[in-house]
Amino acid sequence: MEYTDRIFGTFTIDEPVIEELILSRPIQRLKNVNQYGASFYRFPHLSTTRFEHSVGVYYVLKKLGASVLEQVAGLLHDAPHTAFSHVSDVVFGDASQTFHEQFHEKIIFESEIPKIMKRHGLSVWRLLEKKSFRLAERDLPDLCADRIDYFFRDCVTDKQLDLLLARRMMDDMIVFDGDVAFQDRDLAKKFAITYREANEKLWANPLQSGLYYLLASAMKVSLEEAIISFDDLFTTDKEVYEKMKKSGNAEVLKYLHDMEHLEVREDDKDYDYHILSKIRVVDPYVLVDTEGKTEKHRISELEPALAESNARFLEKASRGHYVKVIS
Repeated sequence: MEYTDRIFGTFTIDEPVIEELILSRPIQRLKNVNQYGASFYRFPHLSTTRFEHSVGVYYVLKKLGASVLEQVAGLLHDAPHTAFSHVSDVVFGDASQTFHEQFHEKIIFESEIPKIMKRHGLSVWRLLEKKSFRLAERDLPDLCADRIDYFFRDCVTDKQLDLLLARRMMDDMIVFDGDVAFQDRDLAKKFAITYREANEKLWANPLQSGLYYLLASAMKVSLEEAIISFDDLFTTDKEVYEKMKKSGNAEVLKYLHDMEHLEVREDDKDYDYHILSKIRVVDPYVLVDTEGKTEKHRISELEPALAESNARFLEKASRGHYVKVIS
């Protein structure tokens, strides 16, 4: 299978189980789930889907030399994502942004995935041993395939990072002592700084947070009024949005209307709502040659100014956004 990706270019997918899983219903559904949730309805250029991201995570894992089973785990990691992606975290009050993960087993076992894996000699039960897949997903501030892919995909799409530079970064990464590490110090520093800035420009700025708040509010009312059902959340963005739009419910329609016209300012004295966003900072490992011996160090250990600016960012971000709607 030849696959063309907007970040990594054209590559061959030649592992039969991966090919078959890509064509499975849970993964194909992700073609209609936008990665940016509410933001897409205000900024249409943010058009990346969970499908693109999932295949991207598979590609990163393969490039890093992960096992076929871990490549499968990476491909399937977003299968349980709801419509509008992380907006459901706001609906159900999950500040860790992991609401969808509790449905991972349900989505897998109610699909053809177990039979596909068995046909290729892989155990679906081993797939559920998530802690063993340390290249696929890791806690912050480490790098992992999931974090690497969404960083490149989001920042290139939003023109915060040059595509060729993203590919240089990817080619520079290797696995050392079980951890993803950069070989080039400058690239590691650039990755860390751009990742931190993406929080302020894309993932957790006041306007984006406000959009998430409004769409989540529309979803809450829609669930309460049975305009949409809980099961609807596991369909697609378009299906859920159209049900809300056609509902005629004045409160729902106002939230959706306000998404299109929202402008905000931050004001901790006069605000309409307080939003606590997920705080994200990475601190990649860099390989350093010390007297003929290769060692890994956090980029913050090598760049004290970066450590200081990260600390300032974390302190500010922990206070959240006090958002005032001004139009």
